[in-house]
Amino acid sequence: MELNPLEFGFGLAASFAAGACIGSFLNVCIYRWPLGMSTNDPKRSRCFNCKQEIPWYDNLPIISWFLLGGKCRQCGASFSIRYSMVELLNALLFLHIFWTFGLTAATAVYFLWAAMQVVGSFIDIDHTIIPDRITLTGTILFPLLVIVLNLSGHSESLVVSDWRDALFGAAFASGFIYLIRFLGTIAFGREAMGLGDVKLMAMNGALLGWWRSLFVIMGLGPALALLVVGVAWVISRKKMEKFAEIPFGPYLCLGSYVALFWANSILEWWLGLDPGSTAHLDSLWRRVLGW
Repeated sequence: MELNPLEFGFGLAASFAAGACIGSFLNVCIYRWPLGMSTNDPKRSRCFNCKQEIPWYDNLPIISWFLLGGKCRQCGASFSIRYSMVELLNALLFLHIFWTFGLTAATAVYFLWAAMQVVGSFIDIDHTIIPDRITLTGTILFPLLVIVLNLSGHSESLVVSDWRDALFGAAFASGFIYLIRFLGTIAFGREAMGLGDVKLMAMNGALLGWWRSLFVIMGLGPALALLVVGVAWVISRKKMEKFAEIPFGPYLCLGSYVALFWANSILEWWLGLDPGSTAHLDSLWRRVLGW
């Protein structure tokens, strides 16, 4: 749907605000889900120290932390700046998605996907797990969304718009990373990778397709992990050890986001191909199999 500049600007502002507000809820999920707590009980956020409910005017996304100096108004206990950073991150992701896809069905799909990536990444950082309620839900939901949009004629805005390519992408991504996990376990004599990463790539593969998923698993994910650890080593050995302990899931999430938006351009630049020449790769497997 074509938007005039005023409508597009309003959409950008609304996307940022919605991303920040949803990011506030994501913080609740990140904290409560691994502890087996309900996101609806208690309904309002509470101070970890004094247990007092935080009023709405002290719980404004992004800005409240800075207005209060990162402290509880009641008892002065410190709150981590990470809460605001999660809200800001999700707001920026929503802004970028709307900037790229505008007012389309793809925007709604990728909003949901990005929020699930944020929750999964931070829970994995904190607890080295990615809850099934994220990965299994995504594994079922995103192929289903592609199928529905494709069959209803509204999938043209998706990066992977054909439901067959979405299903193959999910199967290929999960199967390939499971193979790496299996071989790594044999080679190192211990579990080389969690099953959460396998389910994560099943979920992401439905939106990325097979070759972007391969690009993430074999290229972007490891490269981003090495980059983060290398930068941390330059700053401090202590920080390097800290970042080296971060599980692979967050790097797969970040790599998947990069691949969704820029994998085509990266591959075309790397191989010196004409713009748009990688568009056929998503359906290459069907031509090979005669489907």
